[in-house]
Amino acid sequence: MKNALFGLAVVFMSFGCTPISERKQPMPSLQQLASMDLKLDGPKLAEVYCGNCHLKPEPGILDQKTWENSVLPDMRRRLGLYLAEDMGVSLPEERGVPKGIYSEYPLIKLADWEKIVAYYVENAPESPTKQAEKQEPQVGIPGYELMIPAYDFQFPSLTTMVEIHPETGEVWLGHRYQKLFVLDPEENFSIKDSISTSIAPVSIRWNSDQSFDLLTMGLMDPANDSVGKLTNFRNINQDWVDFQDLESLARPVHVSYGDLNGDGVEDKVIAQFGDHVGRLSVYFSGLDGFEEKVIKALPGARKTVLTDFDQDGDLDIIGLMTQAWEGVYLWENDGMGNFKEQVLLQFQPAFGSSDFHYEDVDGDGFKDLILVNGDNADLSQVLKYFHGLRIFKNQGDGTFKESWFYPMHGATGLEVGDFNEDGNLDLVALAFFPDPEQVPEERLIFFFGDGKGEFSPFVPEGLPDLNLLTLKKGDIDRDGDLDLIVGTFSFEDLYRRRKSDWLPFILFQNNIR
Repeated sequence: MKNALFGLAVVFMSFGCTPISERKQPMPSLQQLASMDLKLDGPKLAEVYCGNCHLKPEPGILDQKTWENSVLPDMRRRLGLYLAEDMGVSLPEERGVPKGIYSEYPLIKLADWEKIVAYYVENAPESPTKQAEKQEPQVGIPGYELMIPAYDFQFPSLTTMVEIHPETGEVWLGHRYQKLFVLDPEENFSIKDSISTSIAPVSIRWNSDQSFDLLTMGLMDPANDSVGKLTNFRNINQDWVDFQDLESLARPVHVSYGDLNGDGVEDKVIAQFGDHVGRLSVYFSGLDGFEEKVIKALPGARKTVLTDFDQDGDLDIIGLMTQAWEGVYLWENDGMGNFKEQVLLQFQPAFGSSDFHYEDVDGDGFKDLILVNGDNADLSQVLKYFHGLRIFKNQGDGTFKESWFYPMHGATGLEVGDFNEDGNLDLVALAFFPDPEQVPEERLIFFFGDGKGEFSPFVPEGLPDLNLLTLKKGDIDRDGDLDLIVGTFSFEDLYRRRKSDWLPFILFQNNIR
């Protein structure tokens, strides 16, 4: 036993300053570490303990108070180490946390834990680090007019999805309270249809047979229940009838469609965000329904793009994971539905990844990764200097390198397109967690591109005081250019009766043509 522990110690010592991506041997498990007498300092203990569950964060990403009072106490309890100060803190099972997330016995000695705490607190700034200097946005969006719909009734503004029908220009709006509204832009966005759904619609696809597929989260608030659904709706005798497709999904937030095993039948890739548990799954279509294949058994699956990344004639999967193991991943397909995982980008666990697109920004023939990070609803709800909008340039060899960054507090949504019709791709970023004191405010920024990877920022003039959650481009007025619709989500409407008229979205109408 002594020799075994010595061997583990030697293995660990080689990890002290070695990046995870360069390690030749697996890191000792938390259970193994618990039985070892580790004579290590704070930085090395952080490397082995924090690095067991995610990329090790550096102390400077958060301030001392946030580390000491919020993040580190929760990490300690996850390691099964409870102290007198935890009296009165609800137990994991009381919060519906599945077994195994928080250890039932200590996986770290108190003396070692105190070294980790000292390392983070002593090396963190006293207050959150400020944003780097950046180009200040101009006020007013050239070529666009802000339009605010006028409804004369009160209803909670809790929009979970906005989509523009590609043929009619109708706005299809998902609502937290089990509703899907169809709004007619030719009649001042009056309600043309109202369809009952399950909770929180987040994604829709219209089919050639006039049916549509709707993905609903089932539960919008953090939860480990699996009550999400992917449902097919068909119009039968002027009534929308739902036909169950897939159910028991763990808070699904995105679905992609494509033939992934070469049988000529469409399959589905569903990002099941979950909470403490979740997964990214491929559902292969068959005669008897669907067969699920889990390709990432972790929570935080946010979005996928299907593309032939390796140019071998089949669809691969690029996906964004947004919880502990934050990053952009590639699942390389062998053409038969077997996947090999590769890490394209990896981020520290407080990075807050929220959305991404895969587009050729600079016209060099290689698609780049465009990403926003600003999710700020977890244990570290402070302004973060590293939140914002990034472009990771495709190096042409399957790797990506950050080439552009614009700091933007709380950036959570992204759209990409040629909004000003100059032949270059532009970006629009939305912040659900903005800095309320920032002037000019940055809840929504248009970035007009020069085609070479540089962008000029513009913010709207006269934007109402609203929480912006979702955005979608499309041609609402059928004039051939890109309009932008932005869905609103009012926290206050969750807890009290709304006293003002319904305001489910705002519209930026393109007047260039």
